[in-house]
Amino acid sequence: AVVSTQSTGNFGERGRLQSSQLQRLIQQQGELVVTVQSLPHFISSDEQFQLALRLRNTTDRKYNLHVTLNQINDSGLIWVGDIKKVVGEVLPCSHLDVQLDILPIKSGVWDVGEIIIENVLTNKRFSYPSIGQILVGLK
Repeated sequence: AVVSTQSTGNFGERGRLQSSQLQRLIQQQGELVVTVQSLPHFISSDEQFQLALRLRNTTDRKYNLHVTLNQINDSGLIWVGDIKKVVGEVLPCSHLDVQLDILPIKSGVWDVGEIIIENVLTNKRFSYPSIGQILVGLK
């Protein structure tokens, strides 16, 4: 996770500061499209927040989904609640919204992930190593 800054301008002229946005990754894997609906850019440490995802089934078959949340080593974020969540049935060409609770425990810029989504009807797995980034500051 990197936040970069850059000063631009010619010698003797006033420069301007450019900074890059924190990443909000949109994950697409053909038949299952995962989009981030809600993820704050900044949060204080020890202040729980929710990650909202939309899981879109683009096929003509129904899905029965389970979400597994893997803890990233040395991350400043921990998942709150069960690490395996039964999302339920997603009908063909429809979507389902999922809320996941996260607790930041260290300041810094952190990747939110890893999330594995499994269709238990076919045992097909979709892996998302990083859903996005968040900046965690001190209280």
